[in-house]
Amino acid sequence: MPVEQVVQLGQRTLLEVFRLGAPILGVALAVSLIVNVVQVLTSLQDTTISTVPRLLASAVAAFLMMPWMWRQMAHFTVDLFSNLGSYHR
Repeated sequence: MPVEQVVQLGQRTLLEVFRLGAPILGVALAVSLIVNVVQVLTSLQDTTISTVPRLLASAVAAFLMMPWMWRQMAHFTVDLFSNLGSYHR
């Protein structure tokens, strides 16, 4: 397999990983920002106050986005296996 194909396959795989992970990370970032603003306004500096909502929001986002994530991964896998012959050369 030529080096260009390996690099292209690696780029496609990393792009897919970023595409799948970005929505959950975005939700965690938004919840963290909101919780931090509330902590600054109320002067509550407990670590569980910032950790628990972020974990719950990430879990809910992962649960709600799971069908879309499965479809994306299945599409990527089918596309990868359908082009397997071109990687063999």
